[in-house]
Amino acid sequence: MAIKKKKSIREQVYEYLKSEIVSGKIKEETRIVEEEYAEKLNVSRTPLREALRMLELEGLVEAREKGGVTIPKTTKKDVEEVVKIRVALETLILEEIFKKVKDEDIKELEDNIIYTKSIINDESKTDEVFKCFSKFNKLLYKISKLPRVISLINNLNLYLKKFRKISAENKERRLSAYEDHMNIVNLIKTGNKEKAIEVNRKHLLEAKEFLKKQVDEETK
Repeated sequence: MAIKKKKSIREQVYEYLKSEIVSGKIKEETRIVEEEYAEKLNVSRTPLREALRMLELEGLVEAREKGGVTIPKTTKKDVEEVVKIRVALETLILEEIFKKVKDEDIKELEDNIIYTKSIINDESKTDEVFKCFSKFNKLLYKISKLPRVISLINNLNLYLKKFRKISAENKERRLSAYEDHMNIVNLIKTGNKEKAIEVNRKHLLEAKEFLKKQVDEETK
């Protein structure tokens, strides 16, 4: 890891470890050994410990009874809880969108849909499709102008990022998500708030079932 002077060492270690954890590069149930990571990152143990405390507050690592920390295993209960909260928060997002959306916002959403359609069936571009889906969500969140709600959703999504990327690799899930996004944009254009909320809820619940299956696969 290249240490930058603009940020504290603690912040840089925190951001590095967070990225490694949410991407799945550091596997679940892995024990983080302070001595090993301090040497690997060429830092002292103090900023490493501080970074690990920050990650523990976010639930991305957990303290062991015998000392040290590990990466917690994602469970089906975690998936259920995260999706339940997302349904509630994204309902708030959509309610605000129908009050605040402008023509230029719809244009941005439609451009995203058009580009996604052009790559949706290309198996070599599943990472790009995942980025398009993430951008679609960010565009919706931006329209709502609810920064605290957006921050909550973004933090929640960290727990399931690895599994969400896997869902973009599954053609059936990919196409279903694309159809839902397209429907939501059309419903926003026609002012049908209740139907848009219903479609988004269905979208999240279907994603939940897929993610739970992925969690099962990980435990085999």
